[in-house]
Amino acid sequence: TPGPLGEDFKNDTTPGRLLLTTPEKTEALIKRMVDKISAMRKEICEKNDECENSKETLAENKLNLPKMEEKDGCFQSGFNQAICLIRTTAGLLEYQIYLDYLQNEYEGNQENVRDLRKNIRTLIQILKQKIADLITTPATNTDLLEKMQSSNEWVKNAKIILILRNLENFLQFSLRAIRMK
Repeated sequence: TPGPLGEDFKNDTTPGRLLLTTPEKTEALIKRMVDKISAMRKEICEKNDECENSKETLAENKLNLPKMEEKDGCFQSGFNQAICLIRTTAGLLEYQIYLDYLQNEYEGNQENVRDLRKNIRTLIQILKQKIADLITTPATNTDLLEKMQSSNEWVKNAKIILILRNLENFLQFSLRAIRMK
């Protein structure tokens, strides 16, 4: 029988398994992911002189990272829980290719990347249960992964920081839909 989203359950990411959870537990999961992302960004920035707010970082951003827009229904004005849940789920599925990049290139604690990936898969399963009519497929564009590769250490770290920062923002915007019961 399925159990609550807790210590004994967190390692099971079986796609068909019913996840019994509350909005509060889902919100706590997102907050843990945001905290982990923040710690990973800090770890990278401690190793690099120019980090978060570098104009070069922003100029090099050719990544097409998923982000929330007004039409996605996640902002306070125009909030629509159903649309926001669909967009959040689709966006997290799109982030899978960028998480592959992190898995390959992040030089910090790899366990943090594995935990983040596992927690995002768990969150996707929870959200899919909330919106049964969702039809999306994750981006499996291996060409995109190849294009992101760089021999320049600074550019590689800048991409990792951008991915982490955008994922963190994306997750924070999705919290509004999760809080609704």
